[in-house]
Amino acid sequence: MLAAFTLPAAAQGLPGPESYEHSAADRLQIVDVISSVGFYADQRRWELVEAAFAERVVIDYRSHRSAAAGQSEPQALTPGEIVTAWKTQLPGYHHTQHLITNPLVRIDGERASATSQVYATHYLSNEEGDDHWTFIGFYEHELRRTPEGWKITLMRANKLFELGNPDLPRLASERVEAGQTATGP
Repeated sequence: MLAAFTLPAAAQGLPGPESYEHSAADRLQIVDVISSVGFYADQRRWELVEAAFAERVVIDYRSHRSAAAGQSEPQALTPGEIVTAWKTQLPGYHHTQHLITNPLVRIDGERASATSQVYATHYLSNEEGDDHWTFIGFYEHELRRTPEGWKITLMRANKLFELGNPDLPRLASERVEAGQTATGP
């Protein structure tokens, strides 16, 4: 009786059996590439953040305009432009931690897409409110296989909700402008 209420994987948007034709190595590399962006951004290892991206990447942070790359419309940027935008804010926090979990990967030949949950905590001691701000939502990524491995071609942040001090992104950006930056964790 319970089976009558269960939708097929394809109807739920989950990877179906056809997506498992690809190697586990491809899936693991895709998950590693996606995870590396948040991990190395938190470490302020910008060259490794750039290495995860293709030569042009569509960044869509419309649901998250307070982010360093947040705009009213998606933008096609180079890896260097993405990192430059992120450097206007992330180093202003004392600490950040981007947890990217539960990836659902779909591979179609030389292209792939993935959806994953994100819990991104930002910490900055300040006198204007809570010391933390947390973005909770999910990422959508598109990737392309290259001779160097899988590279991200699209990164979309979808905010479900946030916790803490919504002014923290502004305060972090002001610290960067004033030269008060943290270099890593």
